[in-house]
Formats: sequence, structure tokens, C-alpha cells
Amino acid sequence: MKDLDVEAFLGHMAPLGNKETLTPGEALLLQLKIAELVLDNTIDVPLLKFLSRFLTQQSYDELVEERNIEHQCGYPLCGKSPKHQVRRPSNSGAMETATRYQIWNRKPSMILPNTYLLQYCCKEHYQASLFYRNQLSQEAVFARKNILVVPPFASVAGPWYENNITCLEEVLAKHREMKQHGKSLSEVIAMINGLLVADSESSEVSDLVKLIQDFDIIEHEGGVIGEDPDDVEYDKETASKGVDGYITTSRSFGGYVV
Repeated sequence: MKDLDVEAFLGHMAPLGNKETLTPGEALLLQLKIAELVLDNTIDVPLLKFLSRFLTQQSYDELVEERNIEHQCGYPLCGKSPKHQVRRPSNSGAMETATRYQIWNRKPSMILPNTYLLQYCCKEHYQASLFYRNQLSQEAVFARKNILVVPPFASVAGPWYENNITCLEEVLAKHREMKQHGKSLSEVIAMINGLLVADSESSEVSDLVKLIQDFDIIEHEGGVIGEDPDDVEYDKETASKGVDGYITTSRSFGGYVV
């Protein structure tokens, strides 16, 4: 996979020109192009932020699904296509070990431990992905003005897509650095977004703080006795053996409740 940054991405957008708005058809073609580029290349944090101009929460969910179809971690910043040793029943009923892809494009019928591993390589990337997704605008892409005209990360009056996106990695790294100086999580987010400290209790910052606090995944005791949850393919058969599942205060995961 090749590295793709904002400048290289803009080169792929050249055929669309500097249109103030897109037609629904052009917006659809743009979504397909973004999916192709994100599947075939490794992207960085600035580009992930810039892509918020062209993504809705729904189109991001579709992008995650497309990556899963290719057995890739759903988080666009992850370049892994992990394979994993899983245990599954053979025709004789005994458990055998086989190498299979860990990432699956399927929705579980039951809430089980590590369900997020069906779409992500790890809990951290699940959290980072959901944190990014929930900051995306719900406005239709063809209704967004000047997204092909305004330069990347330009100083624009009022809220503007990539200028208002904060990645979870940035927040956690900065918070670790500033925590010793007594900075709260809300103050760190305000600092990253270029806000004044007095704005650290704004609704925008409070919403991001709440997102981070909602990532408190609690795994229940009582899984399959003697088995490591990461070494088991969780399905209905596994569930019937006594897995209690887990709970999370974050209620959205790829279109279903976890």
C-alpha cells in the first residue's frame, strides 16, 4: 500500500474542478473514489481530517464496511490486514486451529465479548473510529458549498469541516503530555481545536469529552472457561457455551447496538 497525503488526494479530485456545489451524481462518484483511495492507500491524520468535507456518518459507515470486505481494519488510519489464529469446530466436533482473517464483514446476531474485533483490529481503533465518525456532519455532500474551492485547513469564519475535527490519538497524546500540568481533558480538546480556555466548557468540547468518557467497555466475567477471547471465533455456538457479553455506554457500532 502507498502513502496518500492531502496534496496527492487533491490531484485525484482535479477532474471535478472548482465547483461551488456538486450534483448528487457527482457526490456519489466522489464517495466511490474516496473508498477506492482509502482501500488502496495508507492515509495520514491530516488527510483523514480533510476527508470530513466529503463524508457523512452514513458514508463513513459504508467506507468501514468496504474495508472489512477487503479484510482490513475499519479505521482508515490503520494499514493492517490482520490474520489471526482462531479455533473452530471440525466435522468431528473437535476444536481445530486454523489461520483465518480476523476482520469480517458480518453483523453478529448476539452481543459478545470483543464484538468490535469483527470490524477493527483492536479496541483502540474501534474507539478512534467511532470518535471520528461522530464528529462528521450529517449534511448531504451535494448540499455542502465550496468544499472543492476552499484550500485545505484554510482560515474560515465559523465552523468548517476539517478545522473542527479532532482525532482521538491527538487528544490522548496531548492529554498525557499536559496532565502533569493540571490540564483537564476539556482544556486539552479546546487547545487542540484552537479555542480559548474559557471555551473549554462549550457544547462542542463537552460533546467530545463525553464521547471519550463513553468508551468505557466493560467485559463480563464468565466467558468460555479456559479460552482466550481473542483466540475464539465468537458466534452462536460459542455463545451457547455461556458467554455473557459486554456492555458499553456507547450505543452505536456499525449500525447495531453493542
